[in-house]
Amino acid sequence: MLGHTEAIDEAVLLWTGVLERVGAADLGAPSGCADWSNRELVNHLVGGGDRYAILLRGGGEAEVAATRSTDYLVDGDPVAPFWLFQNAFRDAMATADLDVEVEHRAGWRPGRQLVAMRVMELALHAYDLAQGIGATWEPSDGLVEYLLVEAVPILDEFRGWGMVDAVGEAASQRPVDRLLALAGRH
Repeated sequence: MLGHTEAIDEAVLLWTGVLERVGAADLGAPSGCADWSNRELVNHLVGGGDRYAILLRGGGEAEVAATRSTDYLVDGDPVAPFWLFQNAFRDAMATADLDVEVEHRAGWRPGRQLVAMRVMELALHAYDLAQGIGATWEPSDGLVEYLLVEAVPILDEFRGWGMVDAVGEAASQRPVDRLLALAGRH
Protein backbone atom coordinates (compact mmCIF):
# COMPACT_ATOMS: atom_id res chain seq x y z
CA MET A 1 0.00 0.00 0.00
CA LEU A 2 1.11 3.56 -0.67
CA GLY A 3 2.54 5.57 2.19
CA HIS A 4 1.25 9.04 3.01
CA THR A 5 3.83 10.82 0.84
CA GLU A 6 3.21 8.65 -2.21
CA ALA A 7 -0.55 8.91 -1.72
CA ILE A 8 -0.45 12.71 -1.54
CA ASP A 9 1.69 12.79 -4.69
CA GLU A 10 -0.75 10.57 -6.59
CA ALA A 11 -3.77 12.51 -5.34
CA VAL A 12 -2.17 15.78 -6.44
CA LEU A 13 -1.50 14.34 -9.90
CA LEU A 14 -5.11 13.16 -10.13
CA TRP A 15 -6.46 16.55 -9.00
CA THR A 16 -4.19 18.66 -11.22
CA GLY A 17 -4.90 16.41 -14.20
CA VAL A 18 -8.51 17.57 -13.95
CA LEU A 19 -7.84 21.11 -12.67
CA GLU A 20 -5.60 21.96 -15.62
CA ARG A 21 -8.50 21.20 -17.97
CA VAL A 22 -10.81 23.75 -16.32
CA GLY A 23 -11.55 26.69 -18.59
CA ALA A 24 -12.89 30.08 -17.53
CA ALA A 25 -16.37 29.12 -18.74
CA ASP A 26 -16.28 25.95 -16.61
CA LEU A 27 -15.84 27.80 -13.32
CA GLY A 28 -19.44 28.98 -13.09
CA ALA A 29 -20.90 25.58 -14.00
CA PRO A 30 -22.15 23.14 -11.36
CA SER A 31 -19.62 20.66 -10.03
CA GLY A 32 -20.39 17.08 -9.12
CA CYS A 33 -20.36 18.10 -5.43
CA ALA A 34 -23.67 19.06 -3.83
CA ASP A 35 -24.58 22.68 -4.47
CA TRP A 36 -21.06 23.91 -5.29
CA SER A 37 -20.03 25.39 -8.60
CA ASN A 38 -16.71 24.27 -10.04
CA ARG A 39 -15.23 27.56 -8.81
CA GLU A 40 -16.46 26.99 -5.26
CA LEU A 41 -15.10 23.46 -5.33
CA VAL A 42 -11.69 24.59 -6.59
CA ASN A 43 -11.60 27.42 -4.03
CA HIS A 44 -12.35 24.86 -1.29
CA LEU A 45 -9.44 22.67 -2.41
CA VAL A 46 -7.01 25.56 -2.70
CA GLY A 47 -8.06 26.76 0.74
CA GLY A 48 -7.67 23.24 2.09
CA GLY A 49 -3.96 23.38 1.33
CA ASP A 50 -3.72 26.64 3.29
CA ARG A 51 -5.82 25.40 6.21
CA TYR A 52 -4.07 22.04 6.55
CA ALA A 53 -0.65 23.72 6.40
CA ILE A 54 -1.73 26.04 9.23
CA LEU A 55 -2.80 23.05 11.32
CA LEU A 56 0.39 21.06 10.67
CA ARG A 57 2.45 24.11 11.67
CA GLY A 58 0.62 24.15 15.03
CA GLY A 59 -2.10 26.70 14.28
CA GLY A 60 -5.53 26.23 15.78
CA GLU A 61 -9.11 26.25 14.59
CA ALA A 62 -9.48 30.00 15.21
CA GLU A 63 -6.66 30.72 12.74
CA VAL A 64 -8.12 28.27 10.25
CA ALA A 65 -11.65 29.67 10.63
CA ALA A 66 -10.36 33.07 9.53
CA THR A 67 -9.53 31.56 6.12
CA ARG A 68 -12.92 29.96 5.43
CA SER A 69 -14.35 32.98 3.60
CA THR A 70 -11.15 33.70 1.65
CA ASP A 71 -11.45 33.86 -2.13
CA TYR A 72 -8.27 32.11 -3.26
CA LEU A 73 -9.14 32.54 -6.95
CA VAL A 74 -9.24 36.35 -7.09
CA ASP A 75 -7.39 36.39 -10.40
CA GLY A 76 -9.61 33.66 -11.86
CA ASP A 77 -6.62 31.34 -12.26
CA PRO A 78 -7.28 28.07 -10.45
CA VAL A 79 -3.88 26.44 -11.04
CA ALA A 80 -1.31 28.89 -9.62
CA PRO A 81 -3.01 29.37 -6.25
CA PHE A 82 -3.48 25.61 -5.93
CA TRP A 83 0.26 25.06 -6.26
CA LEU A 84 1.11 27.90 -3.89
CA PHE A 85 -0.94 26.43 -1.05
CA GLN A 86 -0.31 22.78 -1.90
CA ASN A 87 3.43 23.44 -1.72
CA ALA A 88 2.91 25.14 1.66
CA PHE A 89 1.05 22.04 2.82
CA ARG A 90 3.84 19.75 1.55
CA ASP A 91 6.46 21.85 3.33
CA ALA A 92 4.47 21.68 6.57
CA MET A 93 3.94 17.95 6.10
CA ALA A 94 7.67 17.39 5.63
CA THR A 95 8.60 19.14 8.88
CA ALA A 96 5.66 18.22 11.13
CA ASP A 97 5.56 15.38 13.61
CA LEU A 98 2.56 13.59 12.10
CA ASP A 99 1.87 11.83 15.41
CA VAL A 100 1.06 15.15 17.10
CA GLU A 101 -2.64 15.93 17.22
CA VAL A 102 -4.00 18.98 15.40
CA GLU A 103 -7.15 20.95 16.12
CA HIS A 104 -9.31 20.24 13.07
CA ARG A 105 -12.89 21.51 13.19
CA ALA A 106 -14.07 17.90 13.09
CA GLY A 107 -12.09 17.18 16.25
CA TRP A 108 -8.52 16.68 17.39
CA ARG A 109 -6.66 14.12 15.29
CA PRO A 110 -3.06 13.13 14.54
CA GLY A 111 -1.34 14.93 11.69
CA ARG A 112 -1.09 11.68 9.71
CA GLN A 113 -4.90 11.49 9.69
CA LEU A 114 -4.99 15.08 8.44
CA VAL A 115 -2.71 13.98 5.59
CA ALA A 116 -5.11 11.12 4.81
CA MET A 117 -7.95 13.65 4.82
CA ARG A 118 -6.05 15.82 2.33
CA VAL A 119 -5.46 12.80 0.07
CA MET A 120 -9.16 11.99 0.34
CA GLU A 121 -10.33 15.49 -0.50
CA LEU A 122 -7.95 15.83 -3.46
CA ALA A 123 -8.93 12.46 -4.91
CA LEU A 124 -12.67 12.60 -4.33
CA HIS A 125 -13.05 16.24 -5.29
CA ALA A 126 -11.08 15.47 -8.45
CA TYR A 127 -13.98 13.14 -9.22
CA ASP A 128 -16.47 15.93 -8.46
CA LEU A 129 -14.59 18.41 -10.65
CA ALA A 130 -14.32 15.85 -13.44
CA GLN A 131 -18.10 15.43 -13.26
CA GLY A 132 -18.48 19.21 -13.45
CA ILE A 133 -16.38 19.61 -16.60
CA GLY A 134 -17.12 16.30 -18.31
CA ALA A 135 -13.60 14.92 -17.83
CA THR A 136 -12.42 11.44 -16.97
CA TRP A 137 -11.35 10.43 -13.46
CA GLU A 138 -8.93 7.55 -13.30
CA PRO A 139 -7.19 7.10 -9.95
CA SER A 140 -4.40 4.55 -9.70
CA ASP A 141 -5.08 1.22 -8.05
CA GLY A 142 -2.59 2.16 -5.32
CA LEU A 143 -4.42 5.39 -4.54
CA VAL A 144 -7.78 3.62 -4.42
CA GLU A 145 -6.34 0.99 -2.07
CA TYR A 146 -4.91 3.72 0.18
CA LEU A 147 -8.26 5.50 0.30
CA LEU A 148 -10.18 2.30 1.04
CA VAL A 149 -7.93 1.71 4.06
CA GLU A 150 -7.19 5.23 5.29
CA ALA A 151 -10.20 7.31 4.21
CA VAL A 152 -13.22 5.05 4.70
CA PRO A 153 -13.11 5.34 8.53
CA ILE A 154 -12.94 9.14 8.15
CA LEU A 155 -15.83 9.09 5.68
CA ASP A 156 -17.86 7.02 8.14
CA GLU A 157 -17.09 9.50 10.93
CA PHE A 158 -18.05 12.47 8.74
CA ARG A 159 -21.18 10.69 7.51
CA GLY A 160 -22.29 10.37 11.14
CA TRP A 161 -22.14 14.17 11.36
CA GLY A 162 -24.04 14.68 8.11
CA MET A 163 -20.93 15.92 6.27
CA VAL A 164 -20.86 13.08 3.71
CA ASP A 165 -23.73 11.61 1.71
CA ALA A 166 -25.09 8.15 2.47
CA VAL A 167 -23.30 5.09 1.12
CA GLY A 168 -24.56 4.31 -2.35
CA GLU A 169 -24.72 1.12 -4.32
CA ALA A 170 -21.47 0.34 -6.09
CA ALA A 171 -21.68 0.10 -9.88
CA SER A 172 -19.48 -3.02 -9.64
CA GLN A 173 -17.21 -4.80 -7.20
CA ARG A 174 -14.18 -3.03 -8.62
CA PRO A 175 -12.35 -1.21 -5.81
CA VAL A 176 -12.81 2.18 -7.49
CA ASP A 177 -16.58 1.69 -7.70
CA ARG A 178 -16.71 0.55 -4.07
CA LEU A 179 -14.76 3.68 -3.08
CA LEU A 180 -17.18 5.97 -4.91
CA ALA A 181 -20.15 4.24 -3.26
CA LEU A 182 -18.56 4.50 0.19
CA ALA A 183 -17.85 8.18 -0.47
CA GLY A 184 -21.49 8.85 -1.27
CA ARG A 185 -20.85 9.41 -4.96
CA HIS A 186 -23.69 7.56 -6.68
